[in-house]
Amino acid sequence: MTPETGKKKILVVDDEPEMQIFLCNLLHTCGFNPVVAESGATPLNDIIAEVPDLIILNMLHYRDRQSLLYRILKTDEKLKTIPVIMLSSLDRDTFFHYQRLKNFPIGGALPEPEAFILKPPEAEELLQVVRTLTGSLITQIFEEEA
Repeated sequence: MTPETGKKKILVVDDEPEMQIFLCNLLHTCGFNPVVAESGATPLNDIIAEVPDLIILNMLHYRDRQSLLYRILKTDEKLKTIPVIMLSSLDRDTFFHYQRLKNFPIGGALPEPEAFILKPPEAEELLQVVRTLTGSLITQIFEEEA
């Protein structure tokens, strides 16, 4: 996708084509500029190059490379301010409990994301969180009142 001026850029890190299509269509339809980075590629390079306003990170399971990517995002001085929405088929408590047990000896538990949503995400719930984290909720309210 080509960059669209004035639209908040949302980086979608996901390997599942159906989820990529769902998220990109939903975000584009609602006025955002979605950009896809497959986790098998080099999402960290994509994040640095794209400088997104928000990242939606599909945590496929508790032992995937997304955990490492997320740890880098939240510890890098230039990247840690980018809000992250984690999507996972595991509930939040189970996911983080396992992460605490698994990672305690090497770097400690993963820091909490700005949002954690159980897959499959409900469109309205996801949009509400995206709008809140990007500051688009305020813009939307003012536009609706005008």
